[in-house]
Amino acid sequence: MPAARTIDLQDFEIGQDRYDQLLSSLSALVDESGLSISRDKLGLCLDHLLYVCQVNEYINLTRITDLDDAIVLHILDSLLLESYIPDSVERVLDMGTGAGFPGIPLAATTELDYVLLDSVGKKINAVKAFAEKLQLGNVAAVHSRLEDYALEESGRFDLVCARALASMPVLVEYATPFLRKGSYLMISKGNPEQSEIDAGNAAASMCGLELVSHDEFDLPRDLGHRSIYLYKSVRAPKVQLPRPSGTAKRTPLA
Repeated sequence: MPAARTIDLQDFEIGQDRYDQLLSSLSALVDESGLSISRDKLGLCLDHLLYVCQVNEYINLTRITDLDDAIVLHILDSLLLESYIPDSVERVLDMGTGAGFPGIPLAATTELDYVLLDSVGKKINAVKAFAEKLQLGNVAAVHSRLEDYALEESGRFDLVCARALASMPVLVEYATPFLRKGSYLMISKGNPEQSEIDAGNAAASMCGLELVSHDEFDLPRDLGHRSIYLYKSVRAPKVQLPRPSGTAKRTPLA
């Protein structure tokens, strides 16, 4: 196999005026959303996005390359999850983190500890470089399959979060082994069909989870709809988890 490409992050090439304009736009979007986040912390989020776009030239991390759209679809979309994190949470797993969303923006703006997990090594190499460049000491990036990592870290997380990784029943199954009684799973979806929601709730029942909150909102600039589902682990699963790698997608619980 060829050696993995070294992630060498360079200074941004967009110019200070454009940088300031993007940061001001992001700050306004955050304020309008009712969040209170300092400009310095938002600057870390913007720096992360610019590093993603830089690395995206040779590693496919995102299809969203328009920066004005990306500050909504990547940064704001991640930060909006902060409002749904229960107060008891200290350690968070970001399943299928990809380019580091939502984990890195949340790590930049909260004091929680985050593990960013992905099965694609080159993505995790990039995420490690981003976290080091941004000096985020509360981020650990892990290259592993979810089923394998669950065997190592069973019941070790207060919250598992996932965005567009898989269907709801599959996400429920992936997350359950990482949870202990009283822990949470947060799922962010675009606009799922009712059949997917029903299947997710059925899988949750089998996995010992119950839906404790559900919220919906539209992103600014008509850039999409979001449905947020927060599940809580309330009892032991009725099935033995994790199942072998690939089983959850091939044969969902519901």
